[in-house]
Amino acid sequence: MNSLPLKFRFSLFVLTLLLLSNCNPPQQQIEEKPNILFLAVDDMNDWAGFLSGHTGMKIHTPNIDRLAAASMIFTNAHTPAPACAPTRAAILSGVHHARSGAENVYWGDGPKWRDFEALKKVTTLEQFFKKNGYKTLGAGKIYHSQAPPWDATSQVEPANWDFYYPSPYISHPYQIRAPEEVIYPEEVDNENRPGGGANSWWTWGAIPVPDEKMADYHVADWARYQLGQQHDKPFFLAVGMWKPHDPWEVPQKYFDMYPLEDIVLPERKKDDLEDSFDHGRRWIMKWVLDNDQWKKIIQSYAASITFSDAMVGRVLDAYENSEHTDNTIVVLWSDHGMHMGEKDNIEKFTLWERSTRVPLLISAPGMSLAGKICEQPVSLMDLYPTLVDLAGFEAPTHLDGNSLLPQLKDPNTKTSPVISSYKFSYKKKEAVTGHAVRSMRYRYIYYPEINLEELYDHENDQNEWNNIAYKEGNTQVIDDHRKALLDMLPQMLWKEGQPEGYTIDKDGNVKMNNFESF
Repeated sequence: MNSLPLKFRFSLFVLTLLLLSNCNPPQQQIEEKPNILFLAVDDMNDWAGFLSGHTGMKIHTPNIDRLAAASMIFTNAHTPAPACAPTRAAILSGVHHARSGAENVYWGDGPKWRDFEALKKVTTLEQFFKKNGYKTLGAGKIYHSQAPPWDATSQVEPANWDFYYPSPYISHPYQIRAPEEVIYPEEVDNENRPGGGANSWWTWGAIPVPDEKMADYHVADWARYQLGQQHDKPFFLAVGMWKPHDPWEVPQKYFDMYPLEDIVLPERKKDDLEDSFDHGRRWIMKWVLDNDQWKKIIQSYAASITFSDAMVGRVLDAYENSEHTDNTIVVLWSDHGMHMGEKDNIEKFTLWERSTRVPLLISAPGMSLAGKICEQPVSLMDLYPTLVDLAGFEAPTHLDGNSLLPQLKDPNTKTSPVISSYKFSYKKKEAVTGHAVRSMRYRYIYYPEINLEELYDHENDQNEWNNIAYKEGNTQVIDDHRKALLDMLPQMLWKEGQPEGYTIDKDGNVKMNNFESF
């Protein structure tokens, strides 16, 4: 080689370096990054076993409980919105929907959340990790979506994913329904049933099929396959279970675990909404009571939770038997809670505890989190910055949440109050926006359009039965929670005078005008 001319020797030297570089690419830093297993369950409230949110009954969730035993449990975790579409867009974009304007359920196919000006150019969670060298894999309901037999829509943004199952354009497999005689029994008023009358999707009952015929089973199968593979990059694997979202229809064996005679109804206070906001859904609860369906709904929801737990368990089994256990962050969350009769409501779409409180678990390699509990108020908005922090990256500047790394290191580290918001819309009324602020002790809610405030003391009123916002001695508490709301929405204004449609007496008792009892 020394006999070659200098320019040829130099060329060979450069070529050798390039070949060595190709054999050993400079990905040392990327290869050491942790994988992320991002588990989402839809509509699961705090009835999951490890939270024991329904004290009258045991809800069977052995698999999620197993993950909880190996994770930090956030017992005071809350959604940014009590509905699927705004919550998921907020979590994954990092921008709270009260700021972006995506405050209600927005339908349609494709990434409709990009239509909001504040979300047009933001880097989403999965997009962030893809840009930073991760393989992005998704399945099921992560963004808002529907699947056959409903309209096939998906708000996944295809370019952000290396692969999505079954497709970024139809993000959840076909889901079969229970027999019509089960979900539309003759003894109930099907013509006026909520959700569309005799063609309602708001149904419940056992499906005479094995688990293998369920859509979530196939989502779990695909995730299990991915966890069994070797990957040339760290992965961000998002797995979204549809259940326990309604319709509450799952295989018979899960109903068998909850005989009707063992069903315990949640506590319900008659005329509970007389001192609070009317969410426009009391007629649904009245239909349930008039048609004697309350116990069947509780049974069906419990069965759907346990089915979802079984599907999560199949994914966890594959993860625990994989080669990825020592280098994977695992998070499990639900997009919002669920009323089961409390506050005269079935389903979500309120700003009370039952709608906003959610399961949240985090497990991270190298951190001793097993069995630890954080009681501080935290938000699902904190997921994006937390995962970025745990992976060792610098967080984007647009994020509204806070990293939970300080709480993972010390669960007693204090947090700021968290905010949940929603725009309530009715066919015959103008929309009303509400904002809830949850601190360690209190829940404060404000509805600007009608100037109504609510305050609940969770030390003395966990059911949120008594609105004490106008009681003497609570001025400072109200001011503190208003300030937390102003930190995110500095344009917020509070009107003088009594709330529209309500009367406040001299003792601070709130009463809705023209309230109808049932």
